[in-house]
Amino acid sequence: MKNQLIRKAISEIENPTFGTTKQLFEVHNVETEKGKPKVERIDFETFNETNVVYFPIKDEPFFLSIYFSKENNEITNVGTENGTQVYLTATSDNITFEQLSELTKLNGLTGWSVNDNMKIGKGKYSFSSLSFEPIKSRAYVLDTKLKLLLTDLEKDLDGIRKLIEIANVRISIHQQQYIDGNKGLNFDSETINQLSKLNLGIDIDQYVYGKELKPVL
Repeated sequence: MKNQLIRKAISEIENPTFGTTKQLFEVHNVETEKGKPKVERIDFETFNETNVVYFPIKDEPFFLSIYFSKENNEITNVGTENGTQVYLTATSDNITFEQLSELTKLNGLTGWSVNDNMKIGKGKYSFSSLSFEPIKSRAYVLDTKLKLLLTDLEKDLDGIRKLIEIANVRISIHQQQYIDGNKGLNFDSETINQLSKLNLGIDIDQYVYGKELKPVL
């Protein structure tokens, strides 16, 4: 089924039948790989009745999304999806990255310690930072990606609580929105309950990219 969805999605890109596809391709193109549109991700889980194939837009941080009915694998809609980055951040003015890392069982942590040389530019960091970002792809619906992160964090409640006691800990969200795309945010009660259980707040940064669609005459 995966290959069938990819073939149909690429066919829609190469020979558009939906007005949204035609409009978008008047101002943007998708990235290609070996001469074919590059698939970023296929989502079989987020929606009850729909599967989604995501394609990165060339030189932009958002995605073309092609939606399929789970009943018959036919295309039902075409749109765009924001590029979404969601991760845990812990910062401290005096505790090192190594000391912060020792408090949690989370794997794949990244960051730096206070007084380390900056990775970009000159100078030294004035604070320590620890980040946990288990999902690197940004082709996700925000609520889905946030829930997946919170579920991972719930596996180490004790470690998260220890971090909160000595550092500034929060969920960081960066959204790269298409100028003519969906700019709304929504957190359901399950997500809010998970955040409350973990005692975590959210910091949200939103950025707008891309070229506006040409008006339909």
